[in-house]
Amino acid sequence: MSETKKPLIMGILNVTPDSFFDGGRYADLPAVLARAEQILQEGADILDIGGESTRPGAAKVQSAEETKRVLPAIREIKKHYPNAVISVDTYHYETALAALREGAQIINDISGLKDLRLADLAAQYGAKLVIMHIKGMPDTMQNFCDYKDIFKEISSFFEQKIALAQEHGVNKENIILDIGLGFAKTREQNWLLLENISRFKDLGFPLLIGASRKSFTDKSLEISLKCAQMAARQGASYLRVHDVKETVSALEEVYAK
Repeated sequence: MSETKKPLIMGILNVTPDSFFDGGRYADLPAVLARAEQILQEGADILDIGGESTRPGAAKVQSAEETKRVLPAIREIKKHYPNAVISVDTYHYETALAALREGAQIINDISGLKDLRLADLAAQYGAKLVIMHIKGMPDTMQNFCDYKDIFKEISSFFEQKIALAQEHGVNKENIILDIGLGFAKTREQNWLLLENISRFKDLGFPLLIGASRKSFTDKSLEISLKCAQMAARQGASYLRVHDVKETVSALEEVYAK
């Protein structure tokens, strides 16, 4: 494993009342700041801040409400930790713009560039852009789990979105791909993808893997950590996780071999 670069850890910080794992825990700024400090101290390289739950069936949140949730959090974190790398988990243009203006450096777009203005923002601000595979949206996505060839279809999706992002001025080195575990996939499909992450390395872009505490892991810490290890062994560049300290420890086991 010494030849494989250790993935960066993206620690999840949800400022939502209804996220599937930690909804409502960090609803005020002191709690947000304390959690951000904990995530950074435990070894996270990136803070991923989200203001809308994207669990299956989740209700949509308007951009104004989402911005009202995430902007004070980003502002407070940047005030106390100016060097923190912040990702904003959004598919809303207005939220992404406000976050970038406050110092966010990554747009984590779970919609797969349904709004191409996000690519324009990434290009304008020199931000990294995470393009995730999804069909439908969180409130409908589990109705779209049929694939003839899931690997071919996801790769084709990425190729189209990469081309669009670059047409809108996003530099190649700023594009990150996320296969969208838990988004428009069955339990079996999630595991099939997780076991074959390396098949997407041929696209030539860093991969972000978010398996942490999702339903197909039974929301289990132990299984989530095994997923992180599987992803690392296959060359994932980023791991989006809830349990930072435990993930860092699990990766030490992988790279000690």
